[in-house]
Amino acid sequence: MTIKTNQELAQAVNDAIKESGYKKSYISDKLGISRQAFSNFMNKTNFSLDDANKILEIIGQSTFTEIHENYEK
Repeated sequence: MTIKTNQELAQAVNDAIKESGYKKSYISDKLGISRQAFSNFMNKTNFSLDDANKILEIIGQSTFTEIHENYEK
C-alpha cells in the first residue's frame, strides 16, 4: 500500500487496529492516555510514522518504509 499523506497513514493504522481485534481502549491504556486522548491522537493533522509505529508495536505489527522521490520536469 502506498501512503502519501498523514491522513492516509492514520487511516491505515485504524484499519490495522480493526483487523487486529484489539480494542482502542486497550491501546490507549498501553500508551498511558485516555480513550478520548487516543481519539484526538489518531485525528491529529500531523500524525507521523513514529505515531504509527507506537500503535503498531502494541498490536504486534510493524511498518515498512520506502521513500520515493517524485521529480517534475
